[in-house]
Amino acid sequence: MWKYEFLNVETNQQDFFYHDKQIDYNPNSVGKLTLTIDKFFQSFEREINDIVEGFDKADSLVKVEGWLDKTIKNTVDKFFNKKIKLSLEVQHLHRLHQMGYTWKQVATMYERHEQSIYRWIRPNTRPPQKRGIKLKISDEILDLFNTHFLQNNTATQQERVDYIYQKTGIKLHRSTISRLFKRLGITRKKLTYHYTQLDKEKARAFNEEIKPLLKEHVFMALDECSFYPNQDPRFGYSLKGDRAISRRPGHKGKHYTLLFAISNLEKNGVIKWKLTGEKVNWKVFYDFLEEINPIGDKKNILLIDNSRIHTAFNKRAEKGLPTTEEQMMRKNVEVRFITTYAPMLNPAELVFNLLRQQTEKQRPRSFEEIELAVKKVVELLNKKDLSKYFWHCATYFDKKDTKID
Repeated sequence: MWKYEFLNVETNQQDFFYHDKQIDYNPNSVGKLTLTIDKFFQSFEREINDIVEGFDKADSLVKVEGWLDKTIKNTVDKFFNKKIKLSLEVQHLHRLHQMGYTWKQVATMYERHEQSIYRWIRPNTRPPQKRGIKLKISDEILDLFNTHFLQNNTATQQERVDYIYQKTGIKLHRSTISRLFKRLGITRKKLTYHYTQLDKEKARAFNEEIKPLLKEHVFMALDECSFYPNQDPRFGYSLKGDRAISRRPGHKGKHYTLLFAISNLEKNGVIKWKLTGEKVNWKVFYDFLEEINPIGDKKNILLIDNSRIHTAFNKRAEKGLPTTEEQMMRKNVEVRFITTYAPMLNPAELVFNLLRQQTEKQRPRSFEEIELAVKKVVELLNKKDLSKYFWHCATYFDKKDTKID
């Protein structure tokens, strides 16, 4: 695109016009110049007078040619190579677009981004908006979210979005719910199930009775858990996108039961354990209690749950045997039954988590191998301070309920 200046003899003012090719003419020539509204060259008729009488009328300054006879590529290359400074007036941009150039090609001519061209031809008349994320969480939505979260902690993010939309008519995105979780310190984690029959008030009262006694007496806790010889680790490693595959037998194998008793000692906290392939009934439990002796001279306290084999009043009476409380009281051990449906208050349950995990790593396939794996875990437990397990259970309900501000 070429730019030419000329003198308007009528107004005696300088002006300019554009043409898509170079014009070879005498600067002192006088004539009639025809331009478009946006100052593009159309034609030039030279005046024939005494000074130019010898020239042929056909030799005009410019022989007008249409703009469309040139390819778009050549025109764009000329703009880029010559680096002509073009006018940024909007009518010039529209004129180029009418000539067949795309907005991307116009942007290349002006050495601007295409989006800048769009802003020039369609200026934004709207007032500027504030930067940052728009606030969508009102107090009403926050209250609904808190209520729904406390009532249902298993709902998915999409279910929470649908619930808020149903109540308020406001459609939130799941990412908004995710940010709200992060803001409130709520994380997704494995569920800890409580029995529906659990009486929390009784469980709290039981803990309040136990806590002051933990500082004065030696405590013991007892429970049973099951083992199968063909249980293998449940987690493993693999490359991203591939399954972690391992091999194990197709059947669990024979069922074994582990009776396990621990104390709140800082060392050597495992006081008695027994692995058996027999069916554990009240008689097996009675014999196991007979093998447990108190620690120290003071009264010990034994924590057990209310399962049938732990009580068995009628069975013991038929055989003329004392009750569980009487059996242990002879050894200066007081029995305290944990609140019904509250296994999280029994410290022995915490030990079973480690027992199962470490035993599965050994991949036992027989009774002897399971027994050997349990012995290794017992050695590990005896180095731990098991009193922390008892305090964890005794203060289970001391943790404040999740508070959402």
